[in-house]
Order: sequence, then structure tokens, then C-alpha cells
Amino acid sequence: MLFRSALAALLMPLGAVGDRWGRRPLLLMGLVIFGGASALAAVSTGPGMMITARVLAGVGASMIMPATLSVITSSIPPEDRGRAIGIWSGFAGGGGIMGLFISAFLVDALSWRWTFVLPIVLAAVGFVFTFRFVPNSAEKAPHRFDISGALLSALLIGGIVLGIQEGPERGWGSALAVTGLVVGAVALIAFIAVERRTQAPLLDLGAFRDRGLSSGSLTLVVIFAAMFGSLLVLFPFMQAVLGWSALHSAAGILPMVVIMMPMSTVAPMIAKRVGSKRTIAFGLAAFVAGLVVLALMASVDGGYWSILPGLLLFGLGLGLAMTPSTTVITETLPADKQGVASALNDTTRELGSAIGVALLGSVFSAGFRSSMKPAVR
Repeated sequence: MLFRSALAALLMPLGAVGDRWGRRPLLLMGLVIFGGASALAAVSTGPGMMITARVLAGVGASMIMPATLSVITSSIPPEDRGRAIGIWSGFAGGGGIMGLFISAFLVDALSWRWTFVLPIVLAAVGFVFTFRFVPNSAEKAPHRFDISGALLSALLIGGIVLGIQEGPERGWGSALAVTGLVVGAVALIAFIAVERRTQAPLLDLGAFRDRGLSSGSLTLVVIFAAMFGSLLVLFPFMQAVLGWSALHSAAGILPMVVIMMPMSTVAPMIAKRVGSKRTIAFGLAAFVAGLVVLALMASVDGGYWSILPGLLLFGLGLGLAMTPSTTVITETLPADKQGVASALNDTTRELGSAIGVALLGSVFSAGFRSSMKPAVR
């Protein structure tokens, strides 16, 4: 959880740093930090060492994620940009689920320490390819860096994500959850006040008057909340109800990825023909249909086949909705704010994931407790 809090908190500030001082150096530094943190986690000998490693990994990831997308949007020609964003969206959305499968395999076949070896290898490969092929890009800005906005955005996002994550686990009245939410709320008010008066704000709040930016951001929050919330329920269903292993359960989610990744690549071509709004709307409709199918069809007697149609609709909806939403976000903000645009895109995903897990986790836990009470009396 500290990994995700650190990641979410630093996305906006570090995305802006990449815009100002270079996206390629930021990406290289992030890969070094992420790989080193993974190595530290692999050899950790206690909780303190592991927590430190995970926080550092979150810092490294917060450099990597906005830099990857901003490099694409700032260096690839407009005629190829949509397809590139589609490929990026497919891997960004499916990478986490594939990571669950690979991690489960490594834990079953070897040990938990090996789950950190793969990130080390990927970071090393990414560093070599970035150093060899990725061009550097930075924007000259006549104004000073918005330090106040950067610090407030970190407190805002970090506090809210921490509070949302800790609420279901420790209780919504716990000190950590309440402190995180209060800090996030106060930082939000201060952030709005500061950004509206700053000559060169970290994030121009007036840009949200653009319906594309606001609807694209909201779409990503909603679909990631629904996806991760649903996965929170589906994994216990497959393991506790169907009796599957962690590896088997992770493999059961892969059909969603098989549909989602190619659809993310095709989505820009569909958007060119029918428009981004219609493509996003159709993707959301397919995603909602997947939720309805899961709610109506999932059953113990039906087993895995009762949830497979819902997973396939999930993949179709995610693939169609993610890419045009991301494209709209990056196209709305100017060229000198592409790191911020990429960070905003990533932040909506992280915030949506945290909200989905928190809300569905709370409902799931409450239902479990109420169902268990009669059995333990």
C-alpha cells in the first residue's frame, strides 16, 4: 500500500519535472531506482527493509510512468501517435494482470523473492533500450517551477489514496485513514487556491472546462474503479468457492487481457471513423454489460464459465475506452505540459483503482461479517 501511495503522490510533481528538465533522464533515473528497490526487496531480511524497498520502488515508478507516455506524445508524429498510445494503453492496462499471473507462478514454482527478480530484469532491459533508442525532450519555460503546486499535489493525491486504502483494512474511523483523508481534503482546497493565482500553475484547472479532458479523466477513474473492485471479488470466488490455486486464478483472468490489448490498438482507428466520444461510450456500454453479466450469471454451479462472458466484455470495454480517453487527456494539454498530462492520466488510474478496492472491499467485508455472524453464534 505504501508503494501505491508513494507512486500516486509523486506522479504529478515528477511529470512536471520531466517536462522542465528532460523526460529521458527522468525515465533512466526511475528505472535505476525501481530496479535497485526491487533488488533491495529481493534480499530483504525484515519488514522495515521491505517497506523501505517498496516505498523506493513507488518513487521509481512515479518517474517511469509519466515519462513513458510523455515521450510518446512529444516525439512520435501525430499520424502515428494514436496507434502508439493504443499500444501503451494496452500494456499499461494488461501489464498489472499479467504481473499477477507471473508472480503467482514464481511463488508456486520458486519462492516469493523471485517475484522481485523479474522487475530487476525488466528495469535493466528498459534502461538499455531507453538509453539506446529514446530521444530526449524538454520544454523551455520562462516561468519558475511551481513548487507550491507540486508539494500540494503530492499531499492531495497521496493523502486521499492512503486514506482510501487504509479505510477498509483498519476501519474508516482509524487515525491513519482519517488523517490521510483530512490531509488530502485540506491540500485539495489549498491546491485550488494556489493554482488559480499562480502565473504558471503545475496544472491549469481551467483546462477541465474542456469536456474531453474532464470526461476522459472521469472515464478512467470509473473503469479502473470497477475493474479492480471486481477483481477483488473474483479472486476470492475462484480460490475460496471454486478451490483454485493463486496461479490458476490469475490464469483465469487472462482472457480479459487477451481481448483488451488488441482492442486498445484497434481503438484509435475506430475513433477516427466514428469519433472518440462514440468509441468511449461503446466501450463503457460493453464494460457495464460485463458488470451486469457478472452480477446475474456468476454462480457456484456455473463455475468459471459463468464469469467468463463478463470478463470478455470487460476486456472489450476497457480496450475501447482506455485509448481514446488517454488520447483526449494528452491532446487537451499543451506540448510543454505533456509530462503533467501523462501524470494526470496515470493518477486517474491509480485513484480509480484505490476507490474500487476500497468501496468493494468495504461492501465485501461487511457482507462477509454479516453472513458469518449466524454461523458462529
